[in-house]
Amino acid sequence: MTRSPSCLSKLSGNCSAQSSRHGGEPEYDRGVAFRGVAYIFRRDGRADASFTRAVAIRLDRLRRRDRWRYSVRRRLPAVDRIPLDRPIFVLGLQGGGTTLISRCLLRHPTVVSMSGNSDYWTATDELGFVRNRMTSLPPSLWSSSHRTDIAYPLFGAEHDSVYASDELLPFYRRTADDATTEDAERFKRVLREHIAVYARDPQRARFVDKTHTYTVKIPYLDALLEGCSPHYVLVLRNPYTMCFRAVRRKPPSWQPAPSYERQIELAAEHWENSCRLGLEDGQRTGRFVAVRFEDFVRDPEPTVRAICRAVELDYLPEQVPCAEHRFPFATLPTDTKWYPLRADEWRGQVGETETAIIEERCGSLAASIGYTREGERSPELASVVA
Repeated sequence: MTRSPSCLSKLSGNCSAQSSRHGGEPEYDRGVAFRGVAYIFRRDGRADASFTRAVAIRLDRLRRRDRWRYSVRRRLPAVDRIPLDRPIFVLGLQGGGTTLISRCLLRHPTVVSMSGNSDYWTATDELGFVRNRMTSLPPSLWSSSHRTDIAYPLFGAEHDSVYASDELLPFYRRTADDATTEDAERFKRVLREHIAVYARDPQRARFVDKTHTYTVKIPYLDALLEGCSPHYVLVLRNPYTMCFRAVRRKPPSWQPAPSYERQIELAAEHWENSCRLGLEDGQRTGRFVAVRFEDFVRDPEPTVRAICRAVELDYLPEQVPCAEHRFPFATLPTDTKWYPLRADEWRGQVGETETAIIEERCGSLAASIGYTREGERSPELASVVA
């Protein structure tokens, strides 16, 4: 990579990037396995029957997710001959609706993720987030979690909702100039391995991923996947909701937490940088569409049709959430991200102080997308589906 940790630290002034003892990969202590066992068998106050079912679900989730790790198929030379045909990247912010949009795509029989296909459409679908996948990826493709390789006194190792803030963006932003042949081959191999393990027909499969940090790396992804025609779906959501929600539901690992107003400011920086770069970079590719999550919630079918048209995927009615759909068994009991779709429960809680802070940083871009402090209107940007 052309950006070295030392030059990145100079951009931030009061922080530095720190490589671990494993050649720049995150340090994983031996307690990880024990925490995994504890996760599987924790009771959460459930009755015995519910506890037994919860354990079975967690075990099945791990089995499905980690098939890739133990599969002989992924190690075969033939994997390199699998077509890498127009992979799809669902982009956006954490808590911004990317999970629902990704699931709509995963219900298509030709689409595959890092841990399942349409039989398991609630599968984990973030390559850069799962530790055992991170070790196979270049560090430039890691998510914002488990970032022990970046020593930053304010944010710790978990950078949820702040990785695109002005302070952290230099660590996460990547462009075509950062791409190397080695990283390109490494990334393509990982994608092909997952297609080999999880796709019904590897020769016709379309891979989908929603690692959120890729929102600020579109030119980099495009360079790594040159010749593969990757497609990008940017999911937008009202910043007056997103920033308020982020400091409550998706905060980083503060060390220590700054003032509440500063937290809102950082969330606003994160929203504005992510959406601005995603829109600018995506439009340049010619393989890009942006949708507003609020439009999807109001009437999902037109949004799903528009996405399928943009990513060159045949639309199927079963991709739209409806009451008849049943979650696969390996879905956590607390998972409600499908049907019924839920309206914004946060907007009414946002006060004048938060609104003013968010508007100062995000107001201009938000208005072009159709978001104002008073509500929503039609977007001005042609790349945003109305």
